[in-house]
Amino acid sequence: MKKIIAIILSFVATTMFATNGMNMIGFGPKSSAMGGIGLGLWNDASSMNINPATISFIKNKKLDLNVGLLMPKVTFKNSLNDTEGENNIFPMPNISYVNGNDSKLTFGLSFFTQGGMGATYKDMSHNIFRNYDMNPQTQDDPLVSNLEYHSKVGYMKFLPTISYKVTPKLAFGVSPSVGYAMLEMKMPYSLKPSVMKGVANPETGMTFGDMFGTPAEQGGLGYHEVTAYADMGDAADAYGFGANFGSSYKYNDNLSFGFSYALQSELTFKGNASMDMTAQFGQAFERMVGGALMQMGITDISTATPEQIQQASQGVGQQLTGMGIDMSKGMISYFDTEITMNWPQELGLGFAYKASEKFSFGLDLKWIDWEDAMKNFKMKFKNGTNDNITRMMGNKDLNLTMPLDWDNQIAIALGAQYNVNEKLALRFGYNFANNPVPEETTIPIFPAVVENHITLGFGYKVMPNASFDLAYEYNMEKEADVETSIIGDEYNNSKSTLSENVVHCGLTYNF
Repeated sequence: MKKIIAIILSFVATTMFATNGMNMIGFGPKSSAMGGIGLGLWNDASSMNINPATISFIKNKKLDLNVGLLMPKVTFKNSLNDTEGENNIFPMPNISYVNGNDSKLTFGLSFFTQGGMGATYKDMSHNIFRNYDMNPQTQDDPLVSNLEYHSKVGYMKFLPTISYKVTPKLAFGVSPSVGYAMLEMKMPYSLKPSVMKGVANPETGMTFGDMFGTPAEQGGLGYHEVTAYADMGDAADAYGFGANFGSSYKYNDNLSFGFSYALQSELTFKGNASMDMTAQFGQAFERMVGGALMQMGITDISTATPEQIQQASQGVGQQLTGMGIDMSKGMISYFDTEITMNWPQELGLGFAYKASEKFSFGLDLKWIDWEDAMKNFKMKFKNGTNDNITRMMGNKDLNLTMPLDWDNQIAIALGAQYNVNEKLALRFGYNFANNPVPEETTIPIFPAVVENHITLGFGYKVMPNASFDLAYEYNMEKEADVETSIIGDEYNNSKSTLSENVVHCGLTYNF
């Protein structure tokens, strides 16, 4: 079963973005066509994913088979790149069943895509990743431009639901959830030199962090940050547990209200990763050789002969050997990894109103607690395999934190339905949610910044007990301008954009 879900997620989550942060705005074509509303009563089995109490007012057995097709467009621009991310089409399944009846107790089951995010950029450039051939006569273009920046987060839930009708007008529901999530990341990852706690000189107590971070005029290498290429391309996975609670109040045949609350779910991803410091160390080695050449009286490296460069390089190599660095072992280490993140708690309140036999509308308000859930990525790298990395870091195990500092989000969904006749219903809506990602932590593989969503669709009864539904979302382009990043210097003065086209289609069958 785990392999089947993982295969589904590999389609669902690649280059995937949800649109209220990491959450989908709606579940199924009916909700999605009306801006994501669902807290009120819409006779929709998929609405249990939003408010589990709504199924108490479904009077017949109902099966919803839905799939969404996500078509995102992402771009990133900084001083070295002006790149468009890969554009593809990715499916998002949603299967829901309700045993609707006239009794007080109603049961339902749902398997659906909660949300996710991610992107893939290829042929990216970075200042650290260069050609370190120091001989001007043989040096190629020094800038390496074939880096891949990639992320994938996907979360799917299995949701058994029970709802109890306390009175003919009032129902309470609960949905305990079991979720399966996957995570992939590939990117240059920068940290302050102070994380390198290994002692380079026992006599003075100088650490490798001191050596890399001390300004050049004071005898150091002058780095503000050190960068490794982090590769967790083989998906790490996690299980999450939580619950949704909801209530529905049917004031009369025309007006109903709904309330929902979803618990926060903690996800601890486990997998494998590599940390490659070859490029960073290559540049550091170049600076050390430059320092050795200056001690030899050569102030302009371009005038050095190959013999002089070789002599300086051998001297630096001996110096590094004295620090416990074995150049033959390279600078790539492999780790067992644990990454902890949370899926947020959420509060919702909404209503639905049937103004006439033909026209009805609804409004949902949601509060999404990204501030607590997405404060940071807590990363544990265990059992490092390369003695050089262990020597510089001072430990085989690394505990790192990538700040995210997302803001809480208020989502407003407004939707309406117009019944043209007994068979055809037209739907339209609008959804707004403030961008939760602050500029200083926006990076190209996590630009979940979209705010405005325009939606429309229709439902058509193809037979007395079956209908076909179609929805389209246009998630308007949003640009994030980053002046100063706290993730890495490469994101300073950068721009990330995201827009999305989403199509949902589904079949509803009434038993």
